[in-house]
Amino acid sequence: MDRRELGAGTRVVRAARSLPPGDGRPVVPPLVQSVAFAYDSASEQDAVFGNERAGYVYGRYGTPTTAALEAALAELEGAEATTCFVSGMAAIAAAVDACALAAGGRVVAQEDCYGQTRALFERWSRERGADIVFVDTTDQAAVERALRARPTRLLYAEAIANPLLRVNDVVALAALAGRHGAALAIDATFATPVLLRPAKLGAAIVIQSLTKYLNGHGDVMGGAVSGSKDLARAMRERTILDGGYLPPHEAWLVIRGMRTLALRVERQCVTALEVARHLSGHPKIGAVRYPGLPDHPQHDLATRQFGGRYGGVVSFQLRDDTKEAAFRFLDSLDLAASATTIGDLFTEVLYPPISSHRRLPADERRRLGITDGFLRLSVGIEDPEDILADIDRALERV
Repeated sequence: MDRRELGAGTRVVRAARSLPPGDGRPVVPPLVQSVAFAYDSASEQDAVFGNERAGYVYGRYGTPTTAALEAALAELEGAEATTCFVSGMAAIAAAVDACALAAGGRVVAQEDCYGQTRALFERWSRERGADIVFVDTTDQAAVERALRARPTRLLYAEAIANPLLRVNDVVALAALAGRHGAALAIDATFATPVLLRPAKLGAAIVIQSLTKYLNGHGDVMGGAVSGSKDLARAMRERTILDGGYLPPHEAWLVIRGMRTLALRVERQCVTALEVARHLSGHPKIGAVRYPGLPDHPQHDLATRQFGGRYGGVVSFQLRDDTKEAAFRFLDSLDLAASATTIGDLFTEVLYPPISSHRRLPADERRRLGITDGFLRLSVGIEDPEDILADIDRALERV
């Protein structure tokens, strides 16, 4: 039977599925927004589903745009492969669960890690009976004791701790983990691949929040796990079954943001050091935490590990160490945003006791050093003198 001519509506839909022909390649990876991918034969589709040939079948299994981001991230990290997730927390949850907890393995974790990460670990302990112990990962003897106490699958730490900015010795932690049969996972969000490539220093798992510096524009949430091809296969299984895969539009925006990563981070590091030095001499500041200052406990390590740059985040404690003083400071800012993230183009200030570490009991927060007057400042790319003027005006009202 002769086929009739397709209707106008059908032709429009059909045409929209095809990219225009041509020999030139776009210099920017195209945004392929499609959820599904069609094949000329069922056997071809079967081969893709069975991982017998490369291809795409459904958005949760992979997309060309997200795959382009994953390839770029793997190259940046110096890792075999990368898998992207819908958020940094989704990436952390998938990596820790798949590499340790799902098999009943034990985790030794940094005690002063990001508050939501610690809250997740504590929830796993309560609800699943997970064996997770917290230690000061800058104390190698304490880490050694924790690893020696019982067989451990995973040692988890942050390259630069959020928000206390302690610096972990990745090489030393990798050696400790290796001697005790554990894998080392490093959250390198605060360092970015510009300052640190943990996979080159012995870390088996590298975690990034794409929401922060890698995107850098405050308009995307995402996370990434980098490591071996075997790790990537385990992570991809999680994205398929748990539904945590990063969609293509978000991936495309991260690719766009990554193009200026080195430029942004370089400027933010320079300005952050200037801000830290300024705050250190201010009469209304009780203490400043920044790895670039000589009095930072890991200053020498940070200098070696990060090549003389120290990140774009400065934390400080008001001399009036109260919640009321912190609120007055935040409410008096004009240029800087009182916002709960880091790594954007603009300067942002966070008050951890009511946000990132709100779930942590007050006495534990204070033990770690997150007091009532403690604030975290993420430096943007504004002119340094304008950032300092804004901080000084706000401090006048404290």
